[in-house]
Amino acid sequence: MTKILIIDDESVLVEELGENLAYEGFEVLASSDSLKGVQLAQQYVPDLILCDIMMPRLDGYGVLLEVRSHPMTVKIPFIFLTAKVAREDWRKGMQMGADDYVTKPFQHTDLVSAINAQLKKRVLRKQAYLDHINTLQEALAKEQELRLLKSRFVSMASHEFRNPLTTIASSNSLLRDYGDRMSSERRRTHMDRIEGAVYQMLYMLDDMLLIGKIETNTLNLNKTEFSLAELCSVIVEETRQIRDGSHNIVFECFYDSMVYADQKLLRYILVNLLTNAVKYSPEGGDVVLRLSRSGEQIILQVEDHGIGIPEAEQATIFDAFQRASNVGAIQGTGLGLAIVKQAVELHKGIIAFVSRVDAGTLFTVTLPICSKGKRNHD
Repeated sequence: MTKILIIDDESVLVEELGENLAYEGFEVLASSDSLKGVQLAQQYVPDLILCDIMMPRLDGYGVLLEVRSHPMTVKIPFIFLTAKVAREDWRKGMQMGADDYVTKPFQHTDLVSAINAQLKKRVLRKQAYLDHINTLQEALAKEQELRLLKSRFVSMASHEFRNPLTTIASSNSLLRDYGDRMSSERRRTHMDRIEGAVYQMLYMLDDMLLIGKIETNTLNLNKTEFSLAELCSVIVEETRQIRDGSHNIVFECFYDSMVYADQKLLRYILVNLLTNAVKYSPEGGDVVLRLSRSGEQIILQVEDHGIGIPEAEQATIFDAFQRASNVGAIQGTGLGLAIVKQAVELHKGIIAFVSRVDAGTLFTVTLPICSKGKRNHD
């Protein structure tokens, strides 16, 4: 029940007000002594205070100051009840922190309206305060999450970069010190290892840059018109060269029109999905990149017959740093699919997959067709 404290040295008025407000459903506390009224406020912490100004011992302004000086009562709505109607009196009370000013004599309905108005404002202020606290708590949680994310990323990057750097350093030393004793095929093998390690580091650097933009909400689309079929062909050929024929990579194209999209992000999507398909497939296995159209949508599919994703872990596969438990010693940062999902959603697209352990995985990216002429409607 809403609790109201009345402080007024006119005992008859206090009694009458108490009865009327009790009929309105309020719980009423009352005192005809201002100092005792202050004690009641601190003891019971009412929802609203009605107070006269002209009182002996401590006038209404003094009561207001006492109320506003105590941490438990500082936010209680405070309404002056007084016969003083001079503008300077009203201004003084409001400047000292009063919330409203009702002059005597007053109609009961006017007083109840003033009370309800202040109680409503109090509820709104309290809700605004709670919303602000929730916002701060969410921001703090997000900040802690980002700090943990950055910490994990630095730890991961320091480990993941060490492997390709070791490969580059070792192969370079062998070529430098023993190259003249090697066959051309063996030299080519070490050069390919260096090139592969460089590409691996470049991919990780791309991950670092993109995850940083995602964290700061600065990952934006930079759309241009280009041939998606041609981009797919280039990526497939690059992957074949990097993998040196270790897998049978096939490109099936059923759509060759120009598209209007962010070419860099689409390249990232395709490279990541295709690289994963090769990485998690047995040597000599088939990997297919398929480009087609369905109505007003572009369909990109990457299919492999590799290790698959355990069913229990499929729900979190797009979360940062998540890697399936069956990847074993296969290297990876656990960031790629998280970035791919963001890149797809920036294009207003959808990414989905079906996967079975030891049978393979099919990723499907669905993107709305957008021509250059529609760029103002993106």
